[in-house]
Amino acid sequence: MDVLVLGSGCAALVAALRAAGAGLNVLVCEKTGKLGGTSAMSAGGIWVAANHLAAQEGIADSIDEALGYVSAVAPQGWSFPDHWRALLEAGPAMLRLLEAKTPLRFKLTGEPDPYMDVPGSRARGRMMSVLPLSRFAARRDAFRVRGSTLPEIFTYHEVLETDLYHKPISTTLGLLPRILPRILTLTAGKGTALMLGLVRGCQDAGVRLATRAKGVELIVENNRVTGAIIEHKGQRQTIRARVGVLIATGGFEWNEDMARQHLVAPLQFRGSSQGNTGDGQRMAEAIGAALGQMDQANVTAAIPRRYEGRLHGMPVPYHAEENAIVVNRHGQRFWDELHVNLGEALVARDPATGESLHLPAYVITDARYLWKAPLVRFFSRLVPGWMVKAPTIPALAAKIGMDPAILAATVERFNGFADTGVDVDFGRGQTRAHQKADKRKRAGLEPIVKAPFIAVRFNPSIMSTKGGPQTDARGRVLRADGSVIDGLYAAGASMANPIGTRGVGAGTTLGPFMSWGYLCAGDMVRRARETGALPANSVLENA
Repeated sequence: MDVLVLGSGCAALVAALRAAGAGLNVLVCEKTGKLGGTSAMSAGGIWVAANHLAAQEGIADSIDEALGYVSAVAPQGWSFPDHWRALLEAGPAMLRLLEAKTPLRFKLTGEPDPYMDVPGSRARGRMMSVLPLSRFAARRDAFRVRGSTLPEIFTYHEVLETDLYHKPISTTLGLLPRILPRILTLTAGKGTALMLGLVRGCQDAGVRLATRAKGVELIVENNRVTGAIIEHKGQRQTIRARVGVLIATGGFEWNEDMARQHLVAPLQFRGSSQGNTGDGQRMAEAIGAALGQMDQANVTAAIPRRYEGRLHGMPVPYHAEENAIVVNRHGQRFWDELHVNLGEALVARDPATGESLHLPAYVITDARYLWKAPLVRFFSRLVPGWMVKAPTIPALAAKIGMDPAILAATVERFNGFADTGVDVDFGRGQTRAHQKADKRKRAGLEPIVKAPFIAVRFNPSIMSTKGGPQTDARGRVLRADGSVIDGLYAAGASMANPIGTRGVGAGTTLGPFMSWGYLCAGDMVRRARETGALPANSVLENA
């Protein structure tokens, strides 16, 4: 075996595809019984700068401009210019590889970069999603690819371009001419389609895909990682990898001890694969890897949904109605509810104590909300007490443990903004990104006036954590002293993410994850050629 990939999400399979396409012998080991990881459960939005789809539509973009944008919007004190440039440069080549070597096809969305006032931003051209794909494309693995908490029959584009969340029945009926053929051909959209296509590409490239194969321990010989011990169907096996091992096992949000140690509490729902229990982080740390960004995560709004026998979170922006605000435990608004990085503000900590500044948080709204958000009304029954009602705002405050006077003043102030149409405190709906986004998105201000008044819990839901082994700009895992652990790479939710919780666009989880997987595989291919494990004239992986 040349390359051992632990995990089967988007970063893992992109890396496997590139390495196998170059002529390396690749084995993917997935801990659970399903391929695709959390990537298969995602909405499928992908952010890639300077890509060929934008160029085909005449949209000018460059890596340098994208780097300027990412650098400008990065969290204060963050500086990873080599990592940022490396993943930005990998993105366009990664996307071309996928369209050349898999059945995947992508289409731009109309979404802008969220920080449109920053130099280097783009009003369109960096956000895209995959077009629908039949499960049969994955052939023998058609039903080994993970499904989603989201209705996979719809595409990311259709969710953006229709009013599916607010009018699920009428929207579905209007889309029936598209949906019925998909049902008959088992065709999916979103992250499920992405992973179906990646699985097919890996099959065609000769990648071996093993499920129920958990990485237990890394093998280190002569100061180099040379493989791993895999637990497969109750038996432990030693798998050697002469070129490299890639950790792409996902996050650690389902590991209660690690979540308690690193993430701000209280958490609400987890929207990821239950296999995300920090296996990769644990194995890397055990051999001396330095961990970083362990407090970072893909924080989202989610409503309850049953999945694989447990309560999960289904990503739904239930806080983004005109007659709704988000307040912290003090009964005060603290951020623009429509901003892409509301989740980052939600998990903010006191720099002196490390304690949460805002949690627990709530969406505060009124009776009209229940008709605007039927999905929330329907799924709220899964968690008794998640939604609370009261005849007055002070009575509502008393039920959720807030100062009635403060919450009443907050609602009264917001109602005043609704009367004038201008949110003086946080500029809700006034950013250039909001103005350029799809007009169907709710971005107005409506007063909260009709009883009963409603509070819906709005604590952070996690789609994936973003902390793990620190790496250099080639994806190689580092020790605390900055030295490289030879033969070990990390990508996706398993690595110390150079962007972290901060979203530079709606798809800044999948896009950078896939780009980093591509980058890691590229370094493995280079190493294999330098050491003679791969002939210099082998097939080019992105031919």
